[in-house]
Amino acid sequence: MNKILTPHEFREIRMSLGLTQQRMAETLGYEGRAAISQLENGFRDITPRTTITMNLLMEKHNDELAQRT
Repeated sequence: MNKILTPHEFREIRMSLGLTQQRMAETLGYEGRAAISQLENGFRDITPRTTITMNLLMEKHNDELAQRT
């Protein structure tokens, strides 16, 4: 099991994916960008499920980048 992401790691992954807070909220099923801001600032806990989802999104992104080269 991977360790839970820190708020900083969460933000770094979102930015690496090239997603705005609003788009990340839509991707993760949140109502709006405020939830992502709360995750990134440590005001909302990052759950194991969110950590797994973020890691899968990053894997998919990396796979797509590798296929382009």
